Amino acid sequence: MTQRAQIVTALGIALLTAASGCSSSASSAGADQLREPTPSSAGMASRAIAEADIIELDGDKLYTLSASGAVSVVDVATPSHLALLGQTRLAGEPFEMYRRGDLLFTMWNGSFGPTGIPIAPLPAPDGSRYVAPPPRDPNAGAAVVVLDVRDPERIRTVATFPVPGELADSRIVGDVLYLATYENAKCYRCATTSRTVVTSFDLSNPLSLRQVDQAEFRSTAPESYNLAWGSNWKRSLFVTSSRLYVGGHGDIDPLRYNSGTFKEGIIDVLDVSDPTGRLVRGARIEVAGAILSRWQMEERDGVLRVVSQRGAGRTANGVGMPEVDTFSVVSTQSFAPLGHTTLKLPRQEGLRTVRFDKDRAYAITYNQSDPLFTIDLRNPALPTVRGELVMPGFMYYLEPYGDRLIGLGVDRGDPSGSLNVSLFDVSNLDHPTMLSRVPFATPRIGEDFAILNYEVPEDQDRIQKAFRVFPDGLVAVPFTGASRAYYSGDTCQSLTSGVQLVDWQGDTLKKAAFLPMRGNPRRALQKNGELLAVSDSNVRSFALGNHAVAMQTADLVIGECVPKTLPRQDAQSLDELYPDEGYYCGFGFGCNVAPTMPTPLRAVWPLSLLMLSAFLRRARGRSR
Repeated sequence: MTQRAQIVTALGIALLTAASGCSSSASSAGADQLREPTPSSAGMASRAIAEADIIELDGDKLYTLSASGAVSVVDVATPSHLALLGQTRLAGEPFEMYRRGDLLFTMWNGSFGPTGIPIAPLPAPDGSRYVAPPPRDPNAGAAVVVLDVRDPERIRTVATFPVPGELADSRIVGDVLYLATYENAKCYRCATTSRTVVTSFDLSNPLSLRQVDQAEFRSTAPESYNLAWGSNWKRSLFVTSSRLYVGGHGDIDPLRYNSGTFKEGIIDVLDVSDPTGRLVRGARIEVAGAILSRWQMEERDGVLRVVSQRGAGRTANGVGMPEVDTFSVVSTQSFAPLGHTTLKLPRQEGLRTVRFDKDRAYAITYNQSDPLFTIDLRNPALPTVRGELVMPGFMYYLEPYGDRLIGLGVDRGDPSGSLNVSLFDVSNLDHPTMLSRVPFATPRIGEDFAILNYEVPEDQDRIQKAFRVFPDGLVAVPFTGASRAYYSGDTCQSLTSGVQLVDWQGDTLKKAAFLPMRGNPRRALQKNGELLAVSDSNVRSFALGNHAVAMQTADLVIGECVPKTLPRQDAQSLDELYPDEGYYCGFGFGCNVAPTMPTPLRAVWPLSLLMLSAFLRRARGRSR
């Protein structure tokens, strides 16, 4: 058994030990029969970092979490003959999981009500069309459920206990688990103000585990959901073997909020070098703007590098120019400003993504076109913007491969598709070039917000788990095809959802087969010469002998699809004015789809909107 597998198993036991009077464990006889990890050796030479996921592949068994609450074990020994070995159903929305031996440690949001009463799992469907449950109560609590899967036909719960708030992220570093949670001040057993909590668990002896330490981080930044770039008070994590960085929005000071010098971003640092899990509070670093994804910050060779922008997360295009900052890591408690530079934008544009790669970085900004900036970090005291490439749309995620970049892009103006895989030559930082681009997915989507919350399978902190570049150059991108009506459309029955394959050979990308799939596709992996595609409702296998042809070899139902929806943001949206038209017109956004109203009305519709807006403004003025 691998060291990672031992640590993963220890996770569930640690969480059980940390439960506060709400856990139930298996009998000693049952526990004795489980395959347990052996205690890790003391003084590990390295502290490996492990992350959870919604799937776990262990030899010929695939473990999956479905949005409908199904936990499935699938026999994938022969991908063309998939078999469901066992399944159970739990309450709430699955977050991620770890697996070790006969134990599966699943994490769920919305499993406990605001008063602490467990929410019952949805009953298995009776064969009729699946109806989505009501939206999750924002004050509900999370849960960690440990399952015994030694007999997949009889999966049983080893322990269940509540976790206050909402699960945000987790890491295992060496023999220590770090669990991050969000609390909104109203949820079950939460604090009286919004905060992020990091809790550590000692996993050095999986048979005798304990909660070690806890740290909380607060911010007065308001909650917001009208942009795709994150809720203002929530945080993103970057983790090394000795430090944990917790980045997000800073406190909102009304007296300085609109000043040009107010720093909106904070990075709180924790010393996690103690192999037993003791947390030591470190520095609080202020940067220009909010840290809205893990990719905006990275520590390397004793230097913390950050790219941020004022206004990010609260305005569509930010306020001011994106800024690059470097800090010398004197200690966890002391970071010395080292270098600084500013990206010079031709107009106001919002920072969309960042990727660091050794002694360089790449930053993406966007308004209507997408500049890719190349940043030289060889001298961290003198970060230098070297080059710029303008292209349609923007890149949502980037992966560096030496002097090449490949990534997932968004371009709602491309008539060939709203998503793309793009390849860049960055061998000359002064003159980056785009070598190739393959567009796909639903074209003519009116708003980027709809694409990022509807088509893309994961948020920006987790998109790397869905976007796959395999060693043979095959790129696989799961996505959900957009229906005509984003707010009320049924993504479960979409015939345009699936996995897009792209072949990367040399400096060329070539569009390969589209592998159709229902149920909001989320993952793709290779197994014995075939590709396994996983959605919330199905596992399908496709032969890879010819990448240009979609040859399905097996299909297995593992759950029910939960239709995706977008949050209602404007009480006077066209959804309410014209409910039969199926529009989504969120606050601050235009309509996402071409209207199906009669042509004469369509012609005067823009003028009508202007007249209605003017009327409402005058009416509000008279009412004051």
